[in-house]
Amino acid sequence: SMAAVIAFFVRFAYVPSPSMQPSLNPCDVVLVTRTIWPLKPSIGDVILFDPPMELNSVVANSAFAQDATLPTKGQQFLKRVVAKEGEYVGVKNSEPYVDLAGKSDNLQEGSPKKFRVNIVGPYAQPAAFSESSWNRSPEELGRNKWFVAGDNGFRSVDSRVWGPLDGHYIFGSARWVIWPMQDFGPIKEGPIYNIEK
Repeated sequence: SMAAVIAFFVRFAYVPSPSMQPSLNPCDVVLVTRTIWPLKPSIGDVILFDPPMELNSVVANSAFAQDATLPTKGQQFLKRVVAKEGEYVGVKNSEPYVDLAGKSDNLQEGSPKKFRVNIVGPYAQPAAFSESSWNRSPEELGRNKWFVAGDNGFRSVDSRVWGPLDGHYIFGSARWVIWPMQDFGPIKEGPIYNIEK
């Protein structure tokens, strides 16, 4: 039926936590459109996905704090895409960044380096996870791998903690807030900036 076709392509998702504030608030309802090959999420898109298996082992091995917003069984995540396959992504002082020159050794001495930086802020209780969550050198993302982060890094358990997200966990991209009416409209852009150093 037509309803089944629409349900395959479109989903309404409920925002479960403050991890995407100020772009999305807890209890907002967003419209999500399914990602269908060969279309892929773009940098800056907010995507809906199932929690990756890696999250379970990270939490099991962490000095885990009550403060974290972890999904309950069956709950999905909404995070913003910071980097895509083939890009070099690292984390410095809790902020994810992409080295847009790729491998740094390809650069001529003295030429400015270009980066994409996602300003999300430090996690509320960084000691809950390993130090490598908040500081690590850029590594190339493999095929169909994505680096995602919440706009509100204070409350977001994301790729900084569990690493790259495999594309098979992704349902699609959230486009619009449809409820409540005061938040109605396209989802706001996130704190991602291109800079030269």
